[in-house]
Amino acid sequence: MSSVGSSVDSRYQHTKQRGIPKRCNCGKEVHLFTSTTVKNPGRLFHCCPMGSEMDKTHLFKWTDKSVVEEIEDFQDLFDVLLVDNSEFQKSVRASEIMLKRHKSILEEMEDAIARCEENSIECIRELRIIKALFVCCFAMVFMYLTYA
Repeated sequence: MSSVGSSVDSRYQHTKQRGIPKRCNCGKEVHLFTSTTVKNPGRLFHCCPMGSEMDKTHLFKWTDKSVVEEIEDFQDLFDVLLVDNSEFQKSVRASEIMLKRHKSILEEMEDAIARCEENSIECIRELRIIKALFVCCFAMVFMYLTYA
């Protein structure tokens, strides 16, 4: 008989649930109730339909304690988010600085390309002049050899 009792107890091992509970350790959905006792009149609690405050195999938890845990967990999460946000803002500032640096480099490259284009145009002009001079010289040599 005691082996049956211990197997039932091991099936419903009490696990601590932080925050507002949704299910009992036995798997049943917990419900919200209002205490009618003299000790805790009007106090809200979450309880498994199969359990009570004295029954440690089923969930029983005062709602005010659950809410405090929810707030504590939220505060921890909020603190993490603040740190993450701070790191994100640092990253954004670093990215903005890098973007400005890249824009400056890009402007320098565009200026260099513009100078190269101007130099290319000037070289083409000079080549045309050299070509014209060469054609003139060639024509003069041809004429000299033809009429000399």
